[in-house]
Amino acid sequence: MDDDELAMIEAEYQGNDIFVVSNDPLIGRLELVADEGGVVEVRLDRATPEDLLSALVQFLDQGEGEDAPKFSTLQ
Repeated sequence: MDDDELAMIEAEYQGNDIFVVSNDPLIGRLELVADEGGVVEVRLDRATPEDLLSALVQFLDQGEGEDAPKFSTLQ
């Protein structure tokens, strides 16, 4: 890989629905919009969203003050 292939692409989630490709096995696609107008497709299988949710909760738990979590992760 050269340096161009390793460049970071900044993209954001814009509230689009997840497109379900298959129900069994569960496979879907999430689209993110890149800064330069391109679309980044994230392929989802059963484990990927579960792992992502876990990582997002850990990220949100780091917030303080106005950015403190507005939910409890305690069960």
